[in-house]
Amino acid sequence: MRLSNANYTQYRQLQSFDCIQAMNHAIRQFLYTYGHELSESAVEVLKTLSRHACDIVGVAFPKVETLAALVGKSVRTVQRALATLEQYGIIKRIPTIRTNGKHKGGNGHNVYVIQPVENVKELPTDTVDTPRVTPQMSPRQEASDADVSSDQVAQKPSETMLRETLHSRLNKKDDITSAPSLDESFTPGIVPEEFVNTVAPFFRSADAIFELYRRALIAYRRSKLDKPIEDVLGTVIKAFKQTIFAQKRGRIRATFHGYFYRILEAMLAVERRREVGKLYDFLVL
Repeated sequence: MRLSNANYTQYRQLQSFDCIQAMNHAIRQFLYTYGHELSESAVEVLKTLSRHACDIVGVAFPKVETLAALVGKSVRTVQRALATLEQYGIIKRIPTIRTNGKHKGGNGHNVYVIQPVENVKELPTDTVDTPRVTPQMSPRQEASDADVSSDQVAQKPSETMLRETLHSRLNKKDDITSAPSLDESFTPGIVPEEFVNTVAPFFRSADAIFELYRRALIAYRRSKLDKPIEDVLGTVIKAFKQTIFAQKRGRIRATFHGYFYRILEAMLAVERRREVGKLYDFLVL
């Protein structure tokens, strides 16, 4: 299948879920079953794709370079992660053709369609990334796996075992916690852990946490500070806490995000004046 780039009418025909909740549930089921076989990069790429697949549910079309920036990995690492996810069948990659500009007729960006769990397939371990993520299993599931000896497993034909494993694990809904949105553990790696830990008690949604940090990034870039954002992370967190306090006192008249941005903008302006002042003192001396 070949699509035109930026053709949203065609993209909408690819919608793979009726609602965001269904997509989130499918991703949770997949990660619960196969998360331990995937690299951290593959898991982060999948979570990031899911964040970009909410408008047309299940369909995302960010550039590879954008994904790499969001997960904090190289383009090549992200390409390998996408290939692994496609091998498992949790995503389907569809190329596009450029329809305008000087490169008209050439290859455009890819469209990624997140698939329902019934399309997921298990692969031999030598075809996927080195496992780095351990799934969280319920005590009942751990006991169930422990009760099956290695001799008993070896007695089953491989194809039959794969089918039985896929069918049984992906249909154990009582082992999966279904939530209306992705929780804070799905927050992309670009967001510092300290920020996530501070915000999570108030915003359990990965989308909300990421959006707050995105506002922080915008404020930081506009401040034109020379120091990296990591050096002013304490200021970012202080601005968030002041916004929480203002909300509790009923002082926010517009939006929480807007208030947070304005507070942080003012704080970073002070940081910038200090930075310029130190530079001035250095030049004078």
